[in-house]
Amino acid sequence: MDPSHPVLNAAFRGEHANFRCVVVMEEADDLVQVTSFVPVVVPPHKLSVGSELCTRLSHGMKMGRFELDHATGELRFHTSSAYAKGELNEEVLQRVLGVNLVMVDMHFPAFITVIYGNDSPAEATARIRGGTFKPREAKPEPEVQAVGRISFN
Repeated sequence: MDPSHPVLNAAFRGEHANFRCVVVMEEADDLVQVTSFVPVVVPPHKLSVGSELCTRLSHGMKMGRFELDHATGELRFHTSSAYAKGELNEEVLQRVLGVNLVMVDMHFPAFITVIYGNDSPAEATARIRGGTFKPREAKPEPEVQAVGRISFN
């Protein structure tokens, strides 16, 4: 990344994982780009199925795409939008960032079941599209007992 471009690095907590996100504004071509990094590295023996899953999940998306770096195993989701010369407004930024964060969190379980489980890319894609992946249910926190006062006679 070019350090002369305005950049925002942030982290966010989704329903399924914590993600790192980078926002870059390209003033030369009036383009705002958002990249979120999936917190899993695809091992070399899973690059083929990881790549197929990226393609299957990205197919038909109107805004955004999954990317897999075959050299490092890094998974990313990328969204971008053009804006009027010098007029990047809050609505455009919120839309590009919001779509990115929702999509990367929503599709995360598919990557886990393909990379570490037994799902094929086709099965994981069908489960995501069919809505059969459910977010983790919050478990109730154990109740912490307050320390009582100690008194000595």
